[in-house]
Amino acid sequence: MRKFLIMMLTVSTLMLTVIAYNELSKQPEPPTIIVERPPVDGGMSPIPVPKEATVEQAVASITEKELTEQLTYLASDELEGRMSGKRGNVVAAEYIKKKFHDFGLPTMYHKFPIERRNPGPKNETGDDFTQNIYAWIEGNDPVLKDEIVVIGAHMDHIGYGPSMSRAQNRREVHNGADDNGSGTVGLLEIAQAFSMLKSQVKRTVVFQAYSAEEMGLIGSRFYCNNPTFPQGSPSIQKHVAMVNLDMVGYLGKGEYFVNWSAGESSIDIGKYVEELNGKYSFAKQITSRGSGGSDHASFYNKRIPVAFLHTGLHPYYHTPDDDVDKINFAGIEKVARYGFELGWKICQAEKKPTFNHAAFKVMNYDHDQLHIRTMRKSGKKNMDTDISRHRRYYLENQEASRGLPKGIRKIGIRYFNERNNTGRRNDRKSMKSL
Repeated sequence: MRKFLIMMLTVSTLMLTVIAYNELSKQPEPPTIIVERPPVDGGMSPIPVPKEATVEQAVASITEKELTEQLTYLASDELEGRMSGKRGNVVAAEYIKKKFHDFGLPTMYHKFPIERRNPGPKNETGDDFTQNIYAWIEGNDPVLKDEIVVIGAHMDHIGYGPSMSRAQNRREVHNGADDNGSGTVGLLEIAQAFSMLKSQVKRTVVFQAYSAEEMGLIGSRFYCNNPTFPQGSPSIQKHVAMVNLDMVGYLGKGEYFVNWSAGESSIDIGKYVEELNGKYSFAKQITSRGSGGSDHASFYNKRIPVAFLHTGLHPYYHTPDDDVDKINFAGIEKVARYGFELGWKICQAEKKPTFNHAAFKVMNYDHDQLHIRTMRKSGKKNMDTDISRHRRYYLENQEASRGLPKGIRKIGIRYFNERNNTGRRNDRKSMKSL
């Protein structure tokens, strides 16, 4: 009996074991976890790298939509005319710097002294300094990377006036949508396009947004006298070309100019311009304009080849009416694409552009007198040409003392505005610090 009970217990245990096994076998298998370890040599498994863009794709990345979004902000009342030294200018500088950073570019500020002007309705004192903003792509060619190509535009305007305003009786914000919000957003789009081709750029390209241009090209002049590139051994002599965008928002409304299309500063740049004029239908009637008046003049007077992109003058220049509702955004897209391709040709050329020393004449730093002459030549008699009230800075070197505008005579390091007939000396600040 005892043996029988032991046998039955054994059989029962076996049956329970079989049943349990069968039940477990019906359950899904747990997931397999495999811990991947680095290869024996300590390397990492290769990660697919997206293919870099083509030049055509970079050109296509410059869009009217992005230009509109950027300019609508930079030329808004919130920035109060981006007057150098004032809050709105600082906010604009921060916006531009962040945009450069978002493109994956290194950035820096370059500060310099200015005179406090145009306090506005709240009598904002502001700072006695302002800043340029730079971003750059270092060239990949071991020989050419120390040759610097600058693409620039001034980002400042004149705040509320009245200094530098053509609407002296209107203490309103001057948003400067065309002058030079248009060139600034064109510069940003060009920088973004270049950033898509980082590993292909041969020469180092530097994107520069200048402040205090309206005060007399102070920002670009400061850079040319205090260059920061090439890094490690900065020298203005290593800069091989400068492309400037200033007032590029009126394509088809004004007369489009490209400076030195005939090669006055460089026959090589003249050839690039001719090639592009054949590709871009809007540029068929581009003309040369042998004068200064914007930031390219600072570089040209250092014997650096330049190109100036500008879509012409209009009645809203330096008035509170220079707003985004009058801007041709499709036109800015065309000009910015043109500017990108021009800059790209210069960066990638086998030889740097040669400066035309035989044709050299010192450029005038006074952009307002340039605009007066252009208005008169174009027959736009309805425009207010009384811009002689603009204060003018005296650059303390022999070059800048030549060709003073009519009605302005030099007194020491100051200018006296004879047209006002007030005996008032406009600018006492020495520019030795520049």
